[in-house]
Amino acid sequence: MSPRIEWKLPAIIGLVCFAAFANSLGGEFVYDDLRQIVRNPLIQDNALIWQALSSDVWAFKGDGTRVASNYWRPTFTLWQILNFRLFGLSPFGWHISNVLLHVAICLLVFALLRRWSFSELASFSVALIFAVHPVHVESVAWISGSPDLLFSLAFLGGLWFTQSYAETASTRYLIFSLLLYAVALGAKEVSIFCFPIFYLVLVSGGQKGRLARSGMFLFLGVAIVYFILRLFVLGAVSRPPENAVGMSEAILSFPTIFLFYLRQIFFPYWLGANYPIEPVVSVDLGNVIIPLVISVTILSGLFYLAARSDRIRLAAGLFLLPLLPTMNATLFEPEQIVHDRYLYLPLLGVLMILVIISERFIGDKKLIALVLVLCILLSVQTISYSSAWKNDLTLWKHTTSIDDSAFTLSQYGNELINIGRYDEAVSVLSRSIAKRPKARAYLSRARAYLVQKRYSDAETDLQAIINLPLDKLEAYVLYQAYSLRAIALTEQGRLDEAEKAFREARTKLPIYTASITADLAVVLYQRGRKEEALRELENSQNQARRELLPESKRVFLRLGMLYTEMGRSAEARGALAEFLAFASHDRSDQFAVERQHAAAELRRLNTETQP
Repeated sequence: MSPRIEWKLPAIIGLVCFAAFANSLGGEFVYDDLRQIVRNPLIQDNALIWQALSSDVWAFKGDGTRVASNYWRPTFTLWQILNFRLFGLSPFGWHISNVLLHVAICLLVFALLRRWSFSELASFSVALIFAVHPVHVESVAWISGSPDLLFSLAFLGGLWFTQSYAETASTRYLIFSLLLYAVALGAKEVSIFCFPIFYLVLVSGGQKGRLARSGMFLFLGVAIVYFILRLFVLGAVSRPPENAVGMSEAILSFPTIFLFYLRQIFFPYWLGANYPIEPVVSVDLGNVIIPLVISVTILSGLFYLAARSDRIRLAAGLFLLPLLPTMNATLFEPEQIVHDRYLYLPLLGVLMILVIISERFIGDKKLIALVLVLCILLSVQTISYSSAWKNDLTLWKHTTSIDDSAFTLSQYGNELINIGRYDEAVSVLSRSIAKRPKARAYLSRARAYLVQKRYSDAETDLQAIINLPLDKLEAYVLYQAYSLRAIALTEQGRLDEAEKAFREARTKLPIYTASITADLAVVLYQRGRKEEALRELENSQNQARRELLPESKRVFLRLGMLYTEMGRSAEARGALAEFLAFASHDRSDQFAVERQHAAAELRRLNTETQP
């Protein structure tokens, strides 16, 4: 076929891909974006870049000394840092980045398939369906879904250079492959399980025997180095979440999870941020036996085909290896064991298999007609579902139509509070708590009660959180519970109890000492103990500089105001300047009023000192 056609097909893929996700560009920061981007000083402050790259992705939730997640993803973190430098807190730029990553991956898919001896029509068909498939919405329309995109782009890029190495045995191509595999590892942990795919590329590219085996061991070596570094950063192979799924339940759930992902690939109609798929706890015909028989049958057929075709073997590897670790339910909470984003790269393997089989039985004209019809249907679903990710309210309202789990109801209830629908929020959150009592749902309901001045109800919910064992509770949730309880007590004029609550919180949560002290000082001030408030703030300055929680920087704002009131202008200017130096990195709305107040006060103090 002519070069003109070769150029046209990728252009069509890119344009269709961009059009399918264009309506995601108007979306806001949603879900984890609000914490990982908007309130994450690690990616916003140039002085913290190294700490960001050498910490887990949720390290900002504490003082940087505690591991807060299972995820060390330096590639993803660096991507966040770069995007923040380019776009700040404008979600449009972040969304553009995600969509362009997806477009680049789709074009790379087309180019790779051509190198792997797929026909132009087959390559075009796979890339086009891959481009518009609605299971990609979570990874593309959600900014924090970018790890799947970064992993896939780097990994497929590594396969491209591995193919070049298989064809030429040039060492430089091998080096490029290894470097890109390292980048993929830094984007998402599932890359560790994907190194055999490089071996499959080498073998299908004609490099059998020693060269293929030695190449695979090099990729295995890179994976081992990453694993060791990750172990050093996280301090453990895995940190199970609160109420993690047990091993026996995870094993019983394997067939159900596998069939769920196949359903999402072939019938992507039910789409949401969460799904009503929970761990299987007992064996019966419907929840284990039948799913197991179907799964074994499908996998047996897949292995049969793979044994007879290098291309299907490669496709099977792309399908199964990135998906396998995500099917280990012990890594997740019971209500969050499946997500669409885990299908981003595995979908490519399934589409490759389907096109290989279809080419044997369907003529070119019928195949392209079928592909075009499918792309239209899938694009409509993708465009529709992308609109659900516009903001948190639309996302969780939509998800409640798919899943009514305690987790989803808790998320939806919290968003109802944010738009002032408090009675409705209390009702939804009460349903969540009735299904599965969780600290975050209690916290959100208490927040609604506080607005409604239902102090007794709020205190009951907050005390339920505070009474939980520390090892069963996320530290940040406990910090929020103490803060809200102190607010409730303060609003009722019970300042002595509020002070006691803050001091108790500071004892339990030393990683938030400065943040708690900033609020404690307000209570002390209200009780007429200004000197004591001043001492507390002065003693917390070093801790405030170390703590990553934005609230900790209020220590300097409170100090500045107290120094001003006491006539200590020079010290006031220093404290206010330090607060504003931090506030210049935190561009969220949280500190907008305080930034303006501190800046106005600093200008006034500077004016007074001028001759």
